[in-house]
Amino acid sequence: MKKEPIYRRQVLDELDVRTHPDGRKRIFSIKFVTAEGKLIFFPQAYACGAGRMNNKVFRVRGIQACDCQGNPEKGIHVYPVRIYNIIQYNGHPVQ
Repeated sequence: MKKEPIYRRQVLDELDVRTHPDGRKRIFSIKFVTAEGKLIFFPQAYACGAGRMNNKVFRVRGIQACDCQGNPEKGIHVYPVRIYNIIQYNGHPVQ
């Protein structure tokens, strides 16, 4: 079943809210293209900082793969993702 597209602005609004009101991390699935051109899919991830840069000015968000409890995956680093390289968010194509 094909899902409705979601606008990039809506995705960025979702990524800016990092926790639920009770303090748990907001976990989502995401598919994006890296700066090197690799297609990456994380079935479970959360948003975090992308390093020592201004995320708003450079238009990047940090994405960390995690398990179902919100713990970071071993051996997988934080990916700085350009906002225009996000292809899919929670199964919805991004436009």
